[in-house]
Amino acid sequence: MKEKILLVDDEEGIRKVLGISLTDSGYDVLFAENGEEAIRIFKEQQPEIVLTDIKMPGMDGIEVLRKIKHENPDTEVIVITGHGDMQLAIKSLKYEATDFITKPVDDTHLENALQKAHERIVIRKQLKSYTENLERLIQQKTEKLADAGRIQKTTQASSEKYQHLFDQMPCYVAVLNKDLKITAFNRLFREDFNEKIGSYCYKIFKQADKPCEICPVVKTFEDGQSHQSEMQLTGKNGKQRNMVLWTKPLGDAGKDVLQVLLMFTDISQLIDLKDHLASLGLMIGSVSHSIKGMLTGLDGGVYLLDSGFSKDDPNKVSEGLEIVKMMVGRIKTMVLDILYYAKERELNRAQLDVLSFAEDTADVVEAKMRNHHIEFVRDFNISSLMPASGEQKIFFADEEQLRSAIVNILENAVDACTEDKSKTSHKITFGVRGDKNEIVFEISDNGIGMTQETKEKIFTLFFSSKAVRGTGIGLFLSEKIVRQHKGLITVDSEPGQGTHFYITVPLAETEA
Repeated sequence: MKEKILLVDDEEGIRKVLGISLTDSGYDVLFAENGEEAIRIFKEQQPEIVLTDIKMPGMDGIEVLRKIKHENPDTEVIVITGHGDMQLAIKSLKYEATDFITKPVDDTHLENALQKAHERIVIRKQLKSYTENLERLIQQKTEKLADAGRIQKTTQASSEKYQHLFDQMPCYVAVLNKDLKITAFNRLFREDFNEKIGSYCYKIFKQADKPCEICPVVKTFEDGQSHQSEMQLTGKNGKQRNMVLWTKPLGDAGKDVLQVLLMFTDISQLIDLKDHLASLGLMIGSVSHSIKGMLTGLDGGVYLLDSGFSKDDPNKVSEGLEIVKMMVGRIKTMVLDILYYAKERELNRAQLDVLSFAEDTADVVEAKMRNHHIEFVRDFNISSLMPASGEQKIFFADEEQLRSAIVNILENAVDACTEDKSKTSHKITFGVRGDKNEIVFEISDNGIGMTQETKEKIFTLFFSSKAVRGTGIGLFLSEKIVRQHKGLITVDSEPGQGTHFYITVPLAETEA
């Protein structure tokens, strides 16, 4: 039997083209032209994979995703986004979308997303099979614990055998009574949670005074069924970890559930990997879109150069050359940003002279500002950087990374000024001052400014207000680098009034 897949898109042409591709791949394709129809078909047919557009009239793809996940959390949902829908793509991943692909849909990207969905389905089925086998084994070994009287009559030898079985489990295992008190647990549980028989589970896991609102153990006592859920639990070291939990009712058939077997395992690394892969997917989509825009710009510059040379027009040659230089510079910046993002870097701290560091950083961007006819002011408060001894202040920092963070902000100031067509002249001021405990770098411009919404998002990974000219990585990295130096970036801005960044870095007396 062919595997069913539900395709949801309000455009008939896209449904037709993708339908042909999916049918050729061996799927039984179900079609829906809107969200309401998709939910109806899903409830009737229960496909394991759903492919949905994210922007549709009426019920959009995010709502389709949420409703399908509510009906069956195990369904793999792949969303289709446009190039301008990156924030919606991020939102879909938060609602447990399997993956996203961008329009126009590339067959290779679609195949990769479907392969990812299949791998998740296979792993989940294997995990379910493993869990069911484990439950049967536990049930067989704990039949003598069916009621309290029989528990008390269990022989010492049986108890030891029962405990030995628990201790060999490669996951956390505990048995709870109707009061949600722990009546038994295995070695792994004892090592990481260090609790005694009779402790309340919600005090152990959540340090709470009452049961959790959504508790799988309570559900099992209520309906006699096994349940699965994901929760953050706190171990004895105070560290929160992501856990997947399963419950199993313990008792004779046809009788009330007397106890519940709780098994759970740490999936924190899987969650981290999932988040990393999601970020990687977003980065690829964002970078691909940016590269396309830059290549278009390069094509325009090369065309002007070619036209200028063929017609012996120096103005066109000069204009084309400037465009090529600008696009090459943007590609270089993007590549460096990606390299910084792709690798976690330890700080290579060294003793730096504050004034020299500031002067060298200003030199990096001054030529670019001059090319754009932007006035550049160096406002270095020398008196605050020169102690009474006459020696310049020093601080310990990673010179390369901290300079990169500040240059990113200075280059954003240049972009803000060049995009502002409401003023005849623009100015950027780069200042630095020091006091007893910290160094403060200030960058101000009189460019286009920012709305409150943009201010709240500027340090978010992949957020960019520059359309194809930005990848949304630069300011994210700047904030990350400053934070690694135990510093802080704050920003004041108003639309049309310009922007003022404050970068504060502690003034360490010795190397950290």
